[in-house]
Amino acid sequence: MSVSDVPCAPSLFISHGTGPFPLLDPEQESYRQLLRRHGSKLDGVKGILLFSAHWETETPHISGGDNPGIFYDYEDMRDRLPPAAFEFQYPAPGNAKLATEVANRLKECGFSPTLDLQRGFDHAVYVPMILLRPQADIPIVQMSILKGHDEQDSTEKNIKLGQAVECFRNAGYAIVGSGGSYHDFEAIAKAFFTNEPVPAGTERFENFLKNAASIPDSSQREVALLGWRELPASHTAHLTNCSEHLMPFMVAAGSGGDIAGVRFDMYEYKGAPMSFYRW
Repeated sequence: MSVSDVPCAPSLFISHGTGPFPLLDPEQESYRQLLRRHGSKLDGVKGILLFSAHWETETPHISGGDNPGIFYDYEDMRDRLPPAAFEFQYPAPGNAKLATEVANRLKECGFSPTLDLQRGFDHAVYVPMILLRPQADIPIVQMSILKGHDEQDSTEKNIKLGQAVECFRNAGYAIVGSGGSYHDFEAIAKAFFTNEPVPAGTERFENFLKNAASIPDSSQREVALLGWRELPASHTAHLTNCSEHLMPFMVAAGSGGDIAGVRFDMYEYKGAPMSFYRW
């Protein structure tokens, strides 16, 4: 089968929630059901390039092993989390060959990638993937998001990173950004433990993301997204200089090509919105 015969795989953005709680919290059963309903969006893909909000580097890092295993990236909270948080497994394989191809592609696009043979899947991978693809039958190459010298620079770099890997969609590999359309960790934690809802005003930022994602012209979409910090509501959704959970959205949008993105679902937990997009 030639590349031209392979259906274009999707570019997705997933809001993965807070730590392991989407898998543990009885009150979040509706979130679990939501993701299970959308598992079919990954049917038929050959593999996944998954960009994690919890792996932030100055240059692209790529998990290069065939058997990545699990990395409990909240290890420093072991004394405060239930034991079940450290029992999750997700035995999906990696894909060393694909990782090398991605690295070569990024070099062609002016990046300086690093293959990491030790990094396991962090919770931005295994929390949503346990729900989306419990059979763990799709190879995953986990990738970092990029940290620039300021938020504008980070946004530009992550959109460009998405544009660089868009070509893999034509070969049947899905692009998945795993982060959060809203992420104020302290506000979410307070809501979780005290039932006090997160501050109001996030809907304006959610509407901005929805409108920008739906722009079919990739160049115009990029211009719109580069202005995200001009919205006052952006500082409620993502605290200043704490926007790493939005950057996987920028990667997925960059990989969207000249296709109008669709917010295919939305979940709210104690006032905190969690959006999901497809290009």
